[in-house]
Amino acid sequence: MDVIQLIENLKTIPLGTLVSEEEVSGICNSLKVAEVPIIEVTLRDKKVRNILKYFNDYPEIKLGVGTVRNIKDIDLAVESGASFIITPGFSSALSNYANQKNILLIPGIQTPSEIMQASEAGHKILKFFPAELSGGVDRINAYKSVFPDITFIPTGGITETNMSNYLNLLNVIAIGSSSMIPSNLIEEKLWNEITERLKNFKILTSKL
Repeated sequence: MDVIQLIENLKTIPLGTLVSEEEVSGICNSLKVAEVPIIEVTLRDKKVRNILKYFNDYPEIKLGVGTVRNIKDIDLAVESGASFIITPGFSSALSNYANQKNILLIPGIQTPSEIMQASEAGHKILKFFPAELSGGVDRINAYKSVFPDITFIPTGGITETNMSNYLNLLNVIAIGSSSMIPSNLIEEKLWNEITERLKNFKILTSKL
């Protein structure tokens, strides 16, 4: 199963910032037990760059690298064996470079102009970010008639309480959420609690 099929099947992408080998191990084991074999690790801390290599010990987990902002970030993701990368906005230069490196890039967008630019570059799956602060469900729904060939992965402010509102939209294939693996639980190494949260998210999405 390729990563796009996996995302469509799971309907969720847990995302977080991991800074140690222990955190990678703990999260990956939780993902395996919960049967949610995917994660977006954001480059929001310099320490993240040093721990991505540990995902090689968990080939069953599809690694995505988020907050990718330059070519060096793409090189790092490729060297780390990432299956996909996500950018906070659209950049034609990064789009072209990711294509050269043969790695899936999901660009972030907000506006119709950005959607058009990303679409012209060949992207049909886009990250809508930050979702809750950018018009949320109503805005994504409004894009359906104008961009019928585009699907979205909204991220930003999405939790178990509002995710169904997004996943019920016909042009949303999945949501990204840090509430699936909250930073405080990671810092406290509460892996069992994280596992249960992941399982709960999976149960909720299976009902949609």
